[in-house]
Amino acid sequence: MKRLVTENVGMKLLSLALAGLLWVAIVGEQELSSSVSVPVEYKNFPKSLEASSEMVSRVNLLVHAPPEKLEAGNLAGAALVVDLTEVTRPGERTFNLDRQSLRLPQGVTLERVIPSQIRLRFEQRTARDVPVIIRYANTPMPGYRILKQEVYPEVLRVVGPQSRVEELQSAETDPIDLSGVLSEAELRVNTFVADGQVRIEGPSLVRVRIIMERIAQPALEQ
Repeated sequence: MKRLVTENVGMKLLSLALAGLLWVAIVGEQELSSSVSVPVEYKNFPKSLEASSEMVSRVNLLVHAPPEKLEAGNLAGAALVVDLTEVTRPGERTFNLDRQSLRLPQGVTLERVIPSQIRLRFEQRTARDVPVIIRYANTPMPGYRILKQEVYPEVLRVVGPQSRVEELQSAETDPIDLSGVLSEAELRVNTFVADGQVRIEGPSLVRVRIIMERIAQPALEQ
């Protein structure tokens, strides 16, 4: 037994060291599978059309790579690019999400995209004017009422997909606080449209003028 242990000690230690190095090399090269979220980028958007469906902003990728390749810094530039060059008329279009549309760093292999397809609906771009509605955060001070209110401009132009623009009834101001307004006030406030697919063309600030009057109190009975 002693002879088995002591014979060719150098060769045995060398073999052990080589085996250890080989194990470290093999373990170090092991790839991991992981799910990562990446942004969706759209390019070559048609100039006369608008997307009336919700735009997908992120997708999940099932990938595998060495551990160091899956670090956040290495994946910072990863993105899925959807090319809209072939969209030339209104309607629904389905886009396949695969390796050809993906920007991934070297050493990272794609297994699949979740979801594997997205469908977008396109409509003609339309613009029209909608009235501006003044909103108030509270009621006038006790004993006062609004005698007159003005907003300038009275209408704002909105732009977006045709069906959504046609459904939009108005733009609204941010709520105006009437606390302490006893005579006249002029304010500049932002406006808002409730449909996220429709946008205000040009400045969204409007000027609001409010004139208050005191309510006559009834005479006390003698």
